Amino acid sequence: IQCYSGWRPQELGLIKLENVDIYNDIIKGGIKTKAGKDRIVPIHPKIKQLIINKYNEAKQLNSEYLINCTDSQVATNLRLTYDKYMNRFIKIRNNLHLNKQHRAHDGRMHFVTMAKNSNVDEYAIKYIVGHNITDITERVYTKRNIEWLKNEMNKIKKKKKIG
Repeated sequence: IQCYSGWRPQELGLIKLENVDIYNDIIKGGIKTKAGKDRIVPIHPKIKQLIINKYNEAKQLNSEYLINCTDSQVATNLRLTYDKYMNRFIKIRNNLHLNKQHRAHDGRMHFVTMAKNSNVDEYAIKYIVGHNITDITERVYTKRNIEWLKNEMNKIKKKKKIG
């Protein structure tokens, strides 16, 4: 999900079901900065089914959050916290014998890199990942709609390997 949305690790665990609009393909959420809080992130087609699955799972668990830790030892505390995310990330990284330089924000960096490689508008990337836009024309005088943001997000396609 992080690789196709750009959410920060902690933001993933804070996404509430009430902010997931499967029918309009958007999620509202975010933390940290003014630009990052309560931003709209389009659901990329490659992760839509995963979002639907997580949404349905959360409903069955009576959880208010999209992503839950069903492997948690404490059934009353299913919410994905940053610590839980990190512990799982490190466990997977170690089990796959990946370089220790891999970090929990790698998915976010991967998203930005894919977006840039797919010629997604620079400001769309900043809107999606919640970075401050300093250009006054873009920040103040340019009004963007969600369809524009979705179109920009949909430019991201996984490149097929040649050979």
